[in-house]
Amino acid sequence: MSKDNIVSLIQGFTIELNPKVRFKLDTIPLDTQNHIYITYLPDASENDILETIEFVSNQKLIPIPHLPARTMKDLNHVKNFLTEIRNRTDSEKILVIGGGGDQAGEIKSSLDILESGLLTEFGFHHIGIAGHPEGSPDINQETIDQFLNKKFELSKLKNLNFELVTQFFFNAEPFITWCEKLKSENIDLPVRVGFPGPASFKTLLNFGLMSGVGNSLNFLKKNSSKVSDLLTKTSNDEMLLGLSNYAGSDSPLKSFHCFPFGGFEKTCVWLNEVQSGSFSLENDKLKLHKKIF
Repeated sequence: MSKDNIVSLIQGFTIELNPKVRFKLDTIPLDTQNHIYITYLPDASENDILETIEFVSNQKLIPIPHLPARTMKDLNHVKNFLTEIRNRTDSEKILVIGGGGDQAGEIKSSLDILESGLLTEFGFHHIGIAGHPEGSPDINQETIDQFLNKKFELSKLKNLNFELVTQFFFNAEPFITWCEKLKSENIDLPVRVGFPGPASFKTLLNFGLMSGVGNSLNFLKKNSSKVSDLLTKTSNDEMLLGLSNYAGSDSPLKSFHCFPFGGFEKTCVWLNEVQSGSFSLENDKLKLHKKIF
């Protein structure tokens, strides 16, 4: 049953693509049911992002652009960006986040964009918003909770289709606690869990340090002795099993998103194998039918 749970959770997975990686790709080894988030980091070229959206669309896949509020100068900038996206794809999906770096203009938060009505105007009817199971190093928890409540109220008031998309983490327990808190507060938004794809322990630790993912980072440090080779790519099978067993009809956890820290193309292949059930479970470890990493 545990294998079935894993396959069920992975179905329809999404993966993240950095525009810098896009220029190394000729094709994307994914099925059309699997969509691709396009990152927009503070130092990124907007033209590179738009070219990446077009590249993904030309692969007959659905791009999901990131729209970082603090990078936008004003609502006219947002409107121009959405116009350029529409010139390249008919995707109805977008992820609206606060974003990193300093505030570039007058837009203070993702809520400013969500309340503007621009997303509906440009045909974005499936809207991802950020979920913070372990808080954020940049925002206090009270503010995070207030903004989530405001976004949830907005979704009900305007009949908007929101989905919570979380940051990655390394320990399932804080995530499950967070999901249960959502249930207790009657915030009935579906959750797409952010999962770190197979990578070396050293790589995962470095990304964890950069992102400041709290309790999970402490968990990773404490369990470093379990990793025999710091450079060997490995997946967090224990966490994947825990998440898949938690997901279900009574759980907010509905979907799966992967961060390809071990390389975009190989992570795509790994996800394809898991999605198709081409693995066995041995002592709570995934053993794929073919070697990838």
